[in-house]
Amino acid sequence: MKKLKVVMVLALALVFFAGCKKETQKEFTEELAKQSEMNAGEYSILIDKMTITGEEEDAQTRASMDMAAKMISGTKISGDYLQDSEKELVDLNMNVDVLGQKIPINMFMDQKKQSMYLDTGFMTEMMNIVKEFNADVSFEAKDFEKLNGKYIHITEEDMKKQADSKTDTSALTAGFNGKLFREYLDTLESDSFEKKEDTIKRKFTKKDIQGYIKYAKENGNKDEKKAAKELEESLDELTKYEQTTTLNTKKNSQKTTMKIAAKNEGITMSIDLTLNNQAKESDKKVELPKSADTISMEEFEKIMEDTQKKNNSLVSEEDFNDLLDAIRRGGGQFSQTQIDQIKRTYKPYLTEEQYKQLEEALDQSIQTSV
Repeated sequence: MKKLKVVMVLALALVFFAGCKKETQKEFTEELAKQSEMNAGEYSILIDKMTITGEEEDAQTRASMDMAAKMISGTKISGDYLQDSEKELVDLNMNVDVLGQKIPINMFMDQKKQSMYLDTGFMTEMMNIVKEFNADVSFEAKDFEKLNGKYIHITEEDMKKQADSKTDTSALTAGFNGKLFREYLDTLESDSFEKKEDTIKRKFTKKDIQGYIKYAKENGNKDEKKAAKELEESLDELTKYEQTTTLNTKKNSQKTTMKIAAKNEGITMSIDLTLNNQAKESDKKVELPKSADTISMEEFEKIMEDTQKKNNSLVSEEDFNDLLDAIRRGGGQFSQTQIDQIKRTYKPYLTEEQYKQLEEALDQSIQTSV
């Protein structure tokens, strides 16, 4: 559901980086602008419910989709962020609570250079979770311990290579302008904004997104018009969009609930989200990781490739154990020439750990013969 991803990216941009409209409507706009100008905050995103259904899928596939949706439902992402508007830097911390596990992730974004730095510390925890569901995965948590303290420097070029569709979501958010969106809000019906004590609420639908797209295409600059066109192309599969944003003008906080559904090739995915954001001011500065503490995407991919080769054995564990048993039963019957031949024969097909065990078994057979 690539197009659903695009809509969600824009929605999150509205919540965290837009400031969002005389009286109540204007107060709503001003409060969102005020919150967007604050350089720090704490947030949470809760996936209340996810469903994935297929019209023509077989029973096994439907069961798998249902299980995947239930596993994702209840996932919560929470953390804090720090922004430097002048240098266009962001320090983002998050804790992903999923399947009873908590995965801490830290990343820095250089919006001016369209690059990011991703802390590798989360990979150990991630692999522990993956291994619980697939013990045959060729990576172990310990494989990533040597990366502890390092950040993967992902450049704009790296992101282009990794892009899985023609729609560039980074370009979309770069083309999104909070000021232009606030100007669009000024064109909406003022009575669609509800005020109660210190809170102001407004409900948004797919019609509002279409209205913003039309406004941006008529009033935006070149980048904004391009982003609006890309967003418009992403609405084809969107079958449902309901968003309610509530601002607290006293606490400078906001709560957003979203219900989104999209259909593609007979498969419908729906997701209910609850987002909270507490904006604040901070005297802290954003400092990017030092070059000595970073590795390039190319270096990271090489490490992953080498680790996979090391762990991928072409000899099953059962067959390998049978080989070791045969060597041990043979006692001192092997000559040095035979031992060398066994090593040469099996080395290309064993992991480093298996080959080490093979050498130990052969060494012991020599000691037995002595």
